[in-house]
Amino acid sequence: MSGPKVVRIVTPQERQIIKNRWLSRLAHEVQKTIEYAQKNDVLDENLKKELEKRVTFYENLSIDDYLKIEREVPEQINFLKEERKKLHKKVTQTRASTWEVFKNLKSTHNELTAILTEKGIPFKQFETPTIISKDDIALYKIQVDNLYNLLKKSVLTTTELSEEQRLIQQRLSKGDSLLSVNDWKSEFPETQSRLQKLERTLKEMYVNDMSQHKIQALIQRCADLDTRQANYNLQLDSLIIDAANFTKNELALRDAREDLSNGIQLIETLDLELNFIVQWKEKIQSTDLEDIQQTAIKAREFYENTSENIIVEARRKAIKTALEKAGYEVNDTMETAWVENGRLVVKKATNSLYGIEFMSPNNLSRIQARVVADENRSSERSPSLDKNQEEIWCDDFYDIRAFLAEEDLDIIIDTMKEPGAVPIKEVSLHSGYASRDVKVNKKKQQ
Repeated sequence: MSGPKVVRIVTPQERQIIKNRWLSRLAHEVQKTIEYAQKNDVLDENLKKELEKRVTFYENLSIDDYLKIEREVPEQINFLKEERKKLHKKVTQTRASTWEVFKNLKSTHNELTAILTEKGIPFKQFETPTIISKDDIALYKIQVDNLYNLLKKSVLTTTELSEEQRLIQQRLSKGDSLLSVNDWKSEFPETQSRLQKLERTLKEMYVNDMSQHKIQALIQRCADLDTRQANYNLQLDSLIIDAANFTKNELALRDAREDLSNGIQLIETLDLELNFIVQWKEKIQSTDLEDIQQTAIKAREFYENTSENIIVEARRKAIKTALEKAGYEVNDTMETAWVENGRLVVKKATNSLYGIEFMSPNNLSRIQARVVADENRSSERSPSLDKNQEEIWCDDFYDIRAFLAEEDLDIIIDTMKEPGAVPIKEVSLHSGYASRDVKVNKKKQQ
């Protein structure tokens, strides 16, 4: 077929960038999955080997397999994301269960401490675990059980429960709050609602693996509030807002750090000497959310613009060289117009009736090439001449393709029309005929 064509030209530089880009993203996802599984004690060696094998397989592919990489690696990344979601769900369920155990123990601890103090029964004080882990929970349970046994020996001594003993059992069986609010105000519905909301936020913080020191600090702040003050509920609201804002900010920080880290890894695949990368890496550990987000945007834009410039300049240079080898003229003025307007019209001789028009976006990602005719010389054309010119262009196109192949470039034809299927477009080829016509007309008028 020798009609208009839409082609993609892929340079060696682009093939390398494509491979590096997708391998960086795949390696990043694999590393995230391994670190998450390892941190939550659900990583086994078989899983780790399988994940690392995925990266090794694509690393061993040649840059000439860029189409396979472009097609398959995004699917691998999506698969990893789905698997990590399943892993996250499993971890979330486990951590939620651990939190409930801790909550019940803390609630019982609060009530036992209050009852023993009311009864004047001496007992050994112990701290609530600052880190909620399986081992800490196990030790905490033993300590709470010891408190209960102490109360049992002192108060629950008969087989039949007295009224006092029933009240104690009722208090201990509630076990539905880890927040210590030993005052009649805690029974008010509005206070109960606020406490439950705070507990839900604390649970979300724990399930999402946020700072346990921050969680314990919030629990202590709640315990330190004076329920006798008129603005107690207002103080409780302030505490809830602080907890919610911390959670929101922490989740946003994680996403921003993730984006910045990924952007830096992509930039490093370009193998450029960039002094600012050191400063950007340091920002990953920052707590300045806005700064990290802005830097992540800069990193992404820098990578996209820089990699695109490398690709575009290589494409433009390769196309110019191939056209010149095929006998077409490309001067600096034409190149400038191509860059600015995304349009290049070339011809083989100054007085050519026909030329070739290249239309493309600025990044030359796709190029439409078609035969065009001089708009000032329509009378010299005929359907057979137009068709013959498209046949000539077909031969030239295959020559150009061969020249590009010599430079290790690929031409992928997206679409191709039959000769004559699309009318030949008329443009100004600046062949000199129009200017001569103007001079003749001027002489006739004199």
